[in-house]
Amino acid sequence: MSVAIGILLALAVAVTWLAAFALWRLPRALDRLHALAFLNVAASGLVTVAAFLADGISGRSLKILVMMGVFLVWAAVLSHVSGRAVLMREGRSA
Repeated sequence: MSVAIGILLALAVAVTWLAAFALWRLPRALDRLHALAFLNVAASGLVTVAAFLADGISGRSLKILVMMGVFLVWAAVLSHVSGRAVLMREGRSA
């Protein structure tokens, strides 16, 4: 079981490095927002699955699940607002 948890957490770190590389390489701000959205979904999902494998269905893992849900909703709202601000600054409309 601890091997699976280690693999999931290592994948979360790999996803973070991949998103960091994408942020460095992508030319436009809207493209960079896609990399951040990928990071938000993939890394938080992997950490949540690792928490459920570590604790099973417990109070702590359910709190992590709720926090992940709130985090994903809030990240989606912030990505949308940031994307609209970039488009407005460039003089385009959505």
